[in-house]
This record gives sequence, structure tokens and C-alpha cells, in this order.
Amino acid sequence: MDSVMVVVDCEQGTPEWLEWRKSGVTATCSPILMGSESALKTPYQLYLQYVGLLAPEDLSAIKQVRAGNLNEPLARAWAERKYGQISLPLCVSHRDYPYMIASLDGQFDDGYLLEIKNLSAQKHLDILKLKNNSPDFKYYYWQVQHQLFVTGAPGAYLLFWSAKDEPVVFKLLPNPKAHDELLRRGTDFWNGVQNKVAPPFDKTKDVLLISDAEIVKQTPGFTVPDDLAVRVANLSNHSKALEKAKAEVERLDKLTKAHVSGLADALGFLPDDLIRLDGFGVRYVESISKGATNWKSLAYKLDPNLVPEQHPDCVNNEKRTSRLTNYEYVPTSSDTIPVIVPDSVQNASSAVIQQAQDASSDTDSLSVSGGVTLF
Repeated sequence: MDSVMVVVDCEQGTPEWLEWRKSGVTATCSPILMGSESALKTPYQLYLQYVGLLAPEDLSAIKQVRAGNLNEPLARAWAERKYGQISLPLCVSHRDYPYMIASLDGQFDDGYLLEIKNLSAQKHLDILKLKNNSPDFKYYYWQVQHQLFVTGAPGAYLLFWSAKDEPVVFKLLPNPKAHDELLRRGTDFWNGVQNKVAPPFDKTKDVLLISDAEIVKQTPGFTVPDDLAVRVANLSNHSKALEKAKAEVERLDKLTKAHVSGLADALGFLPDDLIRLDGFGVRYVESISKGATNWKSLAYKLDPNLVPEQHPDCVNNEKRTSRLTNYEYVPTSSDTIPVIVPDSVQNASSAVIQQAQDASSDTDSLSVSGGVTLF
């Protein structure tokens, strides 16, 4: 395969390199854009980081990333002994699609690429056991195919390195069908970044950041209501009132149980007795109900290799859950929607709180196994 790569004069790990990575779709973007199940972010979240509306993660703070940087020289030396001389790490872009870019760990004299991964101990054991069926292989497969597309290289060695356990190497060949899809999705994403149009909002994984009007504006399918400030203030104040009411209910429940226990003891009930009493307008009756069967444990005892997903008719229907929390909100320079609490809302919220106090007195069609050899 002819080389289509253009070498970029940029040293990996430098501030200039971090800035260069914003100039196109990198290989680390591809597993996300291809919808890998192991991806830790969605295309929408990736987009917000690209356009500067969401701060990127500080990878230097991740223990495994630091360990990988320290172990990379050892992995490179091991690969060089096994496969031959390797070039220094380099940055490249595609000749015809300059927005498709990649940072390479190195390239052998025969044109093959090297990609080094240093996983946690448990993940490395999973690679050893599951090989190309492991979630991490399926994730990094797309990263390497991106590199193969950008460079036009004849193949690549994906090295999962471990200083403790046996290294695992996969020999990957270019997958033209995968490259077509990578280019299509990469182009759509980059056009969205240039035109300030976000990818589809995943309503099962993404969170709409409503403090910034620009984020809402760039998210297809959403709009900023004129009375947003009032609606947010209502929600915030009433949820705080609800938290106080729940705390009071919990306090009263503990007091009630303590009074029941004290009364039962005074009457002569023993500690292990069921307390059952009635009088003076109060009735309190304890009873024992039959324990529920742990069907999951029972099924695994009968068949230790049971896979629940293979029996969808035996799995309960999904249910919607929610969690409402309050936190101290401090407006920043990026927040373009001022949240001002009107007097009417403040008064209404105070009334609710007072009432509470009174009462208390988360690609399948493209295979990731083709052209893969385990060394």
C-alpha cells in the first residue's frame, strides 16, 4: 500500500503537540466515533472538548497513564529486539485528508507501525485470556485502523506490554471497509467542529449543560427557554426543600423506632420477641415475612456458565431511575445564562421549606477480527 502520510514537525508530549491534536481527528477519537462499548465518552462529549466548551481530562493525573509513559522505553526495546529497528515517535496527517491525523509510537523499517499499550494488571490478564475478543482489543483496534488509514502502512503491531506478565502482540492488517467508515465518521465529526454543530445527543449517556447557552445552542434538538432562570430557580429551591423534608422524616423515623423499643422493653417484651401491641390510639405490629428467592444465585448454582443475556425473557424489564442533587453553583466566565432567582420564586421556596419544618415540629456491522494475527 502506498504511503499517504505527511510527517508533521511536532514533538509528542509538548504543549505544541497538545495544540496540534486539536487541528484534526486523532486516532484516539476513532474508538469513540465508532461507538466502542469501552469508550469512556460519547462523540457529543468529545465534540464539546474540541470546541472548548468542556475542559479535557488531565491524563497526567491518571496512574495508569503515568505508568505507561515510564514503561514505554522497555516496551519499545522489547519490540525492537523482536521485530527490528523502530523509528522515533512521530506525528502524521493524511495527504488527502489533512484533518485525519495520528501520533505514532514508531514505525519499523518494513513500514509496519508500532502501537504500545500498557494496561492495568487485570486488563492485561483479560487480554491474555480473551485475546481479540477482549473489550480492550476491540477498542484499540479502531485506533490502529485509524493509524493505518492515515499512513497507508502495510500493517501494524499492537503491543500490549506488561513488565510482570507475558506481552501480547497482535498483527493488524488494513481493513478497507473499516477505513471507509472511519473516514466518513471522522469527516462528519470534523465538519461539525468547524461549523459548530454537535453530534447527536445520546439521551442515555450525555448530560445537557444548561449553564452555557452556547452549548445548548450547538446541541441539535434543544433550545434555551426564555424563562430558564425562573425554571432553574424553582427546581433548585424546591429540591433543597425536599432534601430538608426527607432529613426530617428520617429523624422522626429514628425517634419513633426508639420510642417503640423503649415502650416494648418497659412492658416486658424480650429483645428477640416480635413486638405486637395496641392501645391508646396506637397500634404497632411486627411480623416475619418469607424471604425472597435469590433466583440469580440459584441459577448459577445449577449452571455456573450461565449468561443472563442469552435468556432475555428471564430478565426484568428496564425501569427508569432518577437522582436529583444540589451543589454550590458559582458562575464562571463560560456561563452565558445568568441564573437570577426572582423574589416570587424565593418567597415560594421559603413557604415550602417552612411547611416542611412545620410538619416536623450508556459499528456492530464492522468486524474487528478480520486481518488480525496474534503473535
